[in-house]
Amino acid sequence: MVKPNLAELSKLAGVEELGVYEIGKAARKLINETGCNIIVVSMGSLGAMMITKEEIYKVSAPPVKRRSTVGAGDSMVAGIVLSLSNGKSLKEAIGYGVACGTAATINAGTELCKLNDVKKIHDQIVSLNRVDVEIF
Repeated sequence: MVKPNLAELSKLAGVEELGVYEIGKAARKLINETGCNIIVVSMGSLGAMMITKEEIYKVSAPPVKRRSTVGAGDSMVAGIVLSLSNGKSLKEAIGYGVACGTAATINAGTELCKLNDVKKIHDQIVSLNRVDVEIF
């Protein structure tokens, strides 16, 4: 698994900028060329998209007052790894990762996510039915 942000995926795909409906195609091309099984693309306030050979799964992030994006990607990866190591499904892990990344953005500077913030945001993601399959 790799977790590029949208700008990084665009560079890997050899284009200046990818639109949201181009992410799946670009990620699948990389999967086929590199042998990577899973690509999780962080998309800032839009959440994240998980792409495999078989499916595309999008998790939207709830709106928050963003103070800094430093460490948001690292927090997302940590949330995904923690969830997977605790036996959660890949889709559950992506939702928790989005909660961790989003929680990091509400803190100033380089401060990473806080557990209480992660729990609140994760509850929002689940209760608002934001964890849905969307085909692109």
